Parts: sequence; C-alpha cells; structure tokens
Amino acid sequence: MTVLYLLDSTTVSGAEIVMLGYIDALRAEGHTAVAYISEHNHRLADVLRAREVPFLATRHFSRELIRTTVKPGALREFIRSFTSVRPELRDFIRHHGVQIVHSISYPASLYAALSIRGTGVRHVWHEHNIKRIHRFNRPIYRFVARSCTHVIGPSDAVTRNLARTMPDAVVRTVYNGIDLQRFVPASGARIDVVRGALGIREGSRAVGLFGQMLPYKGHTTLIDAAPRILVACPDVQFLLVGALENPPYQDELQARITERGLAGRVRFTGWQPNVHETMRAMDAIVVGTTTPEPASLALMEAMAVGTPLVATRTGGTPEIVSDEETGLLFAPGQADQLADRIIRILTDSTLSRTLSAAGRARVETRFSLQRHNLAVLKLYGGLEKS
Repeated sequence: MTVLYLLDSTTVSGAEIVMLGYIDALRAEGHTAVAYISEHNHRLADVLRAREVPFLATRHFSRELIRTTVKPGALREFIRSFTSVRPELRDFIRHHGVQIVHSISYPASLYAALSIRGTGVRHVWHEHNIKRIHRFNRPIYRFVARSCTHVIGPSDAVTRNLARTMPDAVVRTVYNGIDLQRFVPASGARIDVVRGALGIREGSRAVGLFGQMLPYKGHTTLIDAAPRILVACPDVQFLLVGALENPPYQDELQARITERGLAGRVRFTGWQPNVHETMRAMDAIVVGTTTPEPASLALMEAMAVGTPLVATRTGGTPEIVSDEETGLLFAPGQADQLADRIIRILTDSTLSRTLSAAGRARVETRFSLQRHNLAVLKLYGGLEKS
C-alpha cells in the first residue's frame, strides 16, 4: 500500500517525529510512503530527502493560521488556500497511487477532507493537540470526521475532547512510543563529554526544559523557580533546549533571566540533533506546559533515559506519568511548586533513583516505539482489506 502523510507545519517537533517513525516502519514492511508538506518546512524536507521519501513541498497552504473567524480577509485567504491545494493534492495522490491519507493534526485534516472527496482514498486523522471545540467550529470538526475511517489521538485527553463532535466508534487512543534502543539510561564517560559540550561546569548539576520556544511550554515558570532552587542547590545550571525559531519570545525570556539575576545560570542551547544524549546529561528534566498537554514525547523520552522528571498535571500527562512513582507533577504555572519538586530530586538521591528506575520500566511496558508503530500499521492493514 501507499500512504500519504499530509501536514502543514513549518518545523519538526513531536508530531513530525512520530510521523517519521511511521514512514520508517511502513517502508520496512515493503510499503510506500509519500508526503505533502509546507514549502517553509525546510528541516522536514531535508529529513525526507535523506530518507529518499517522495514529497511535494507546496506553496499553497494558508499564509494565515487556519481558525474559526468572520474576518473577510482571513476567509478569503482560507478559500484561496483550500481551492489551490485541492487540485494539486489530488494530482499528487493519483500520481503515486495513494490508498490512505494520514493527516497530521488540524488543519491538515481539513485540507485532506476537502481534497479527497469522491476519490475512494481512506483518511486517517491524527490529532496531536487538545483543541478548543465550541459551537462555531463543531460543524467543521464533524465535517472532517465524516471523511475519516479513523481519528486517533495520543492520549485519552485528546480523544475524549474529539469524541464530543463525532461517533465514539471512529475515535481511538494510540499512545506514542519511544525507540528504546536509542533512548537508554546514561552510562560511561560519554555523558561527561556531552555535559562539557553543553557548557555544564564540572561539579554542577543541570536541569533541562526541552521543547519549542513557545510561551505555553513553561519556560517562564522554570525561570521564576530558579532563584528558589539556587538557594537550596547553588551548583545548578538551567538549560532551555529547543530550536531558536522565535526571536521575540527568546528576547522576552532573556529579559526575564536578567531581571531575576540569573545571567550565566540559564542558557539557550538551540536545537540538539542528539536529544537523547542531551537528556541523559541532565540531573532533572522539566515538562512545564501551561496549557493542556496532549502527550508530550519529552515525558516518555525523559523516563526512557532514566532522568528524573517533573511535569505539569495537565491534559494527558497524568496518563503517562504517575505522580510520586514515575515522576513528580505540579500545577501549571506554579513556580514555587516546580522549585520544591526539583529541590526534592536534587537533594534526595534515593527518590531520584526510584523515579529513574520506575520511569524506565513504565516506558518499556507501555510506550515502546515498536508497540506504537505496530498498532498504526495494523490500522492501515485493516483499511487496505476493507
């Protein structure tokens, strides 16, 4: 079979990483993968070229964020985009003999729904976010769902939200998975090399927040928690790990760092190609999302490498992280709570070791990449035979 992956994102983050796992698994079974992406997603284009995956980088995706609005200018742009994408995407589907379109989040699912009508192509909508559903956009979600054989999400928090607009039989939870051969616990001198490359001083401890440079990722919460942490643990350095693709927000964070007297204590590392090694080099990892977190890959990655984890109690996170067992949870935006939990990890070696071992065991049992990809490929196989 041939599966087309459709996404309109302009960077590579969790959803794109999950998609690349599907491509690798699909091709390993002798099937074909193609992709329809944004011309602005240069990093993803480079990855697809390296994998020799055929793709079309379109210029027709909307220049404005697809959203529910009555503004005439935005509506004209959306109509222009949908009208331009439809014939191009249909031609691409015919050229490659695509049987299944796998759309990665909304609005990619809307482009797919508008483009494949009447083609006989099956549609799998993979929603990676917890969307705000209201009376104005509910009919749009229902329209997209009618084009889908399956709608999948990475946590019950995501699928319960979607089930408000579509039949339960269409919606299913498929938890993400981690490559347990790549994300392994730390060992040997290699960690010292990585810590040195990251600028972590000998004898210091490191706390890392991994994620895109976006306000809802909770960078400000960690910055606000840092002074209190440093009172209890003066040797700590804080690393903000992620691609520096949002200069205005980075400038805001830098100003906040200066205000808190944290110059030299908090650093931006930029994008790290070997994120598993960077995670292993940390003494604690923070997933500080302030909005409902659907199912952050960083949660599973941190547990897989055995680094103690502190995360916000939001969205699908409690489905993945058991508080006081495989990690420590805190309320979104509560810097004092975050500080207390990081201090506990850094000052209680028994707790740190217990969280590390239990986190790794949980990922091995429930969140392996092999298990995840098998579930999605079985879903594809069922569509092919039906």
